[in-house]
Amino acid sequence: MCDKVTARCNWPQIGGNELGQLVATRLSDEDVFVKPDLDDVINEERAVLLANTENPPPPCELRFQIPTRFKIAALTLICSAPKVELFIGPSQEYCETIYGLSVEEEDEEIPVRPYRYDMEIDRSGINDINLKMLTSAAEICVYGAMLQTAPNPNGITTQLPRPVDLERIQELLQRGGSNSSKNEEQAEKFQQFMSLMKGCSPQTEVKLQETAPNSDVTILKDHIDMRFEKLTQLVSKRLDSFEAQQTEKLNKIIALLEKEK
Repeated sequence: MCDKVTARCNWPQIGGNELGQLVATRLSDEDVFVKPDLDDVINEERAVLLANTENPPPPCELRFQIPTRFKIAALTLICSAPKVELFIGPSQEYCETIYGLSVEEEDEEIPVRPYRYDMEIDRSGINDINLKMLTSAAEICVYGAMLQTAPNPNGITTQLPRPVDLERIQELLQRGGSNSSKNEEQAEKFQQFMSLMKGCSPQTEVKLQETAPNSDVTILKDHIDMRFEKLTQLVSKRLDSFEAQQTEKLNKIIALLEKEK
């Protein structure tokens, strides 16, 4: 069983127990998703009440994160919001929009109607999800939640951005073309590209060194080196093709000029 779940919310909590106690966990059978019983999800000791006084209030976002040696296979949530948007991974990629199933029968005497959500995460290695609970109400009650988790066979590597060899890219750029003005234009564009990529590459290396076993790091580096080598070959091939085309065009122009003499 996953030993720790980190829970965060952008709405203030005005009632219930600590947000960190909201989520229960269960080991999952990856082949079959079995929806948990309602009594296993709802618990008075874990329920929380969230509120926001802004007008209009921003969407209530509830984020769950577990250690990287586990992955989230499925989630069951019981709350008063009728619609939820699911975002996954460290980049918070949009996954799907779900409309909840009413837990109670239609009854006007029920002031806050609970809705149930059962969501399977069919992406490998996801240990971080964000739930955007959509409602017009200023208060949301979360009655309970359960994460079904499984060991993550890919460790931390599944969600890490791939590092980029910036020096190698710059070396390839310097080879492309012979026209000075085009070289300057290409260099400027790639400098912009490299400045964007610099933000992710060093952090990736630090994470690998801090959290991945040596064997996993070696395998990951070999895989990245292989992929990047293929990218390098592709870039070199296209640059060579471009140079050949430019040379051919120039030769044709010279030939035409010589005929006119």
